[in-house]
Amino acid sequence: MLKKGHIFEYNVFTMGFIKNVFGKKRIMIATIVVATIALIGILVGVFGFGSRNTSHKERLVVASPHPVDFVKPLIHEFELETGIEVELISCSSSEAISLIEEDESVDVMWGGSVLSVGKNTDNFYDYRCKSYDNIYPAYQNIAPGVTCFSDVPSILIVNTDIAGNIIINGYEDLLNPKLKGKIAFANPAHSSSSFEHLVNMLYAMGQGKPEKGWDYVGKLVNQLDGNICGSSSEVYEGVANGKYVVGLTFEEAAITMLNSDKHVRIVYMDEGVVSTCDGIYINKNTKALDKAETFVDFMTSYDTQSFMAKNLGRRSVRTDVSNSVSVLSKDQINMLEVDRDEIISNKSQWIDKFNQLIGEDNHGKRD
Repeated sequence: MLKKGHIFEYNVFTMGFIKNVFGKKRIMIATIVVATIALIGILVGVFGFGSRNTSHKERLVVASPHPVDFVKPLIHEFELETGIEVELISCSSSEAISLIEEDESVDVMWGGSVLSVGKNTDNFYDYRCKSYDNIYPAYQNIAPGVTCFSDVPSILIVNTDIAGNIIINGYEDLLNPKLKGKIAFANPAHSSSSFEHLVNMLYAMGQGKPEKGWDYVGKLVNQLDGNICGSSSEVYEGVANGKYVVGLTFEEAAITMLNSDKHVRIVYMDEGVVSTCDGIYINKNTKALDKAETFVDFMTSYDTQSFMAKNLGRRSVRTDVSNSVSVLSKDQINMLEVDRDEIISNKSQWIDKFNQLIGEDNHGKRD
């Protein structure tokens, strides 16, 4: 039934505890692998985790392009607090949208920017979360069926071990001949973070006029030298592991690499940065509406948003939550405003044009 993406049933079996920053209970941290089915059964009984044989009616199916390490602690806490088991399908944004369109058993799409979702909002159930009044006005009433979850700036991630004396402070610096073939970028058709960067480039390098930004995009494609990453994770992981010098990615991914002791730095582009919220979207055909609404309410709650901002490197959409010390405040960044309606109406055309550039660069082969 669920053929796309990779399915994770996240139940954590642990020894030891740390104080839960949500402030309501203690959260178990995975420290050992349980070796026997018997021990797993005991822990299931003791700690009340859901059975892997739970029917769909008793669980919530969530398709998400978010990094698995990002969603695991949030899903775990949700399961503990609500008793609702989550089946996670880890996939790209485009795959998640297709799943919502094609399979009513997929209850929620968690992730994917509101720009990349674009014209697909007809597939979503229009729900107003309980935290609505605590969300920044700019992130309210984005579109029917859209609940903003986090604020995600586009950034460059640079491997400090291999960048040497190459100056990288923005998009223009990516045209340095020394970087040819050493830049990581995924296809915007499949990656919402790459589509965000395409939008960012068009507006930043076109001086607010996207049609004037294509000259730069063509030059960047030439710099890619035929290398197109297959997913968003290949971008930041490729840079962190030394395969590429620099990658076009999103802020939280770079912070995760920094917190993993990778030798990278974050660059907020001199030419300007676009920051767009990603969302949580309920399938309008879900058979688990109550559970889906509970999921949305939990993920936008004060406790969850505070944990996310403090520990996971994401900016909250709530007015009462402070962001991590690991990120620059927006008044220190050259922030760009974009026309959401213009972007949504031109999304398909822009992706086609980008793929045409890739085809030309790859001797007619499209990604």
